[in-house]
Amino acid sequence: MARARGRAGSHTTLIEAAVPVVAALEPLGRVSRGMIEAGIGARGHAVKVVALAGCLRVTVVSKGSRQELHVYGVTPAQAAAALAGPAFRSYKLNLPS
Repeated sequence: MARARGRAGSHTTLIEAAVPVVAALEPLGRVSRGMIEAGIGARGHAVKVVALAGCLRVTVVSKGSRQELHVYGVTPAQAAAALAGPAFRSYKLNLPS
């Protein structure tokens, strides 16, 4: 996997619910911020991690919006460990098994 760390691309805006997720994953690998979709009718915060070929797709949902992140150089086990901290107690986590 890639060894680069930090931010990828020029899109820098994050939804509020994605800020702690990015803060937990950026020290481990490269995080590419995706487009923000508004008008989502979610009840709370949720994080879904899906393993793709070469990266992880991390979808963060808050009460009014959704943002997709692509994380490079991080395994699903590393992502699960990073998202298991106390900052994510109020998040519904959907992690790969």
